[in-house]
Amino acid sequence: MKNFYVTITLLILIILFASLQSFWGGLVYFALSFLIILCLYWIIIFINQYIVDYYSTFEEDFKKYCAEIINSTSITSQELNENINFYKKKYKRSLIRDKVFDIAKILFAFSVIASCIAGMTMV
Repeated sequence: MKNFYVTITLLILIILFASLQSFWGGLVYFALSFLIILCLYWIIIFINQYIVDYYSTFEEDFKKYCAEIINSTSITSQELNENINFYKKKYKRSLIRDKVFDIAKILFAFSVIASCIAGMTMV
């Protein structure tokens, strides 16, 4: 809920300063600055979420994945434990799509920051 409030507050400030640019052109810099702050905030959130999802809870999620494999196939837990490295690699491959999407969100926020900085220096 905190993310929602921070985002809404910053969006209101961005819209306010962008709409007031007709009074003074310098207010565009304030709008772009708040957009950079918003992107930096979400980059921190996305990186924290990425670390938690893929590193902190990896073992717990892998155990759930193993339980799903045992329940959905005819593999026993002993067979799974004998080939644990194979199943870890298989699980890591299944996470690649999610990782790519999360990294794309982070890179998009960085690109918005870069374009804001470029826009501030060109004007």
